[in-house]
Amino acid sequence: MGPDNLCTKDIKSQCEMKTMNLKETFEKYVESIQNSDLEELFSTVTEDEKVLFLNAHGNKIDTREGYYEFHEEWFKSTDWEMPVELLEVHEGTKYGYTVALFHFRQKAPEGVYDLDSYFTLIFGKENGEWKVVADVCTPIKRTLTEDDTSYDFNQLYLFNTMKARRTVRKFKADPVPEEHILKILDAARCAPTARNKQPWKFLVVQDREKLDMLKEEAIEWFIETHGKEKSGEELGKFREAVIQMAEGALSAPVYVAVLVNSQEAIPEYVFYDGVLAAGYLMIAAKALGYGTGFFTRLFPEEKMKEFFDIPNEYNLICFTPIGIPDGELGEIPKKDLKDFVVFDSFTE
Repeated sequence: MGPDNLCTKDIKSQCEMKTMNLKETFEKYVESIQNSDLEELFSTVTEDEKVLFLNAHGNKIDTREGYYEFHEEWFKSTDWEMPVELLEVHEGTKYGYTVALFHFRQKAPEGVYDLDSYFTLIFGKENGEWKVVADVCTPIKRTLTEDDTSYDFNQLYLFNTMKARRTVRKFKADPVPEEHILKILDAARCAPTARNKQPWKFLVVQDREKLDMLKEEAIEWFIETHGKEKSGEELGKFREAVIQMAEGALSAPVYVAVLVNSQEAIPEYVFYDGVLAAGYLMIAAKALGYGTGFFTRLFPEEKMKEFFDIPNEYNLICFTPIGIPDGELGEIPKKDLKDFVVFDSFTE
């Protein structure tokens, strides 16, 4: 019996794999992805525990298990396609590589997501077979087509971040890195301001003991202002509601008092300057995965200035938390855009 006859039907695929060159192995790798076939895909991947994978979002995976889990999760999704153009093959003795252009397209709730990327696959020889040992993705272009109009990935990311922002009233205790705090405030200082006066000051509060003291004070401030006409059982229920509100509002690890200096700005515009800075702050925080809120009712300006020794020339715009939301944030119904937009004139 000759060597060719050893490839019976049962072991045919194994024999084919052993005789595959690098280009053929690459083609099998791609076909298995396009068919969402995990078993076939991992017949082309190293048996070594270490696999280097840099995905399209810049995330690093460095284990075979992690590489498997990534593709397992990906293959659960549907309505996607990924044509591939092989650009270069280099087959060495022990190592080789391929460079290809991957055109990924997937239907998403917002429209159609397109991602073009260069994929560099590095292969190593294992028992005479080529196996993927590293997978490096270099994104070239991302677009999301919405209502027949194309926007690039960065534009859509900004729009979706703004749409997804919610006021958060209960937070986890997880700390916010100082790097993130400064990044958020750096965005806030870039807000528009009248004549570029930039009258802002950001008071950052992280001292948990001081925040707990503020909570007790804020409860009394609120009751003093809004509970004057209440008494007996009604006042008791009102107090409980205020306590619950304050405990949620003051549960974040970081707070920022957005202040403006009226002596350094154009007085009639200083409030608008401050509100714009607060808006930038909240969008920047959302972009980093944090929740915020434009809080004022619990924190009257004069009381806050006394509590934090804020100089008289500063006005308080808001006291906003920054932290990870505790619980799911549901959808908030919004009116249709046509209810707000008027072109040219209110009179036809």
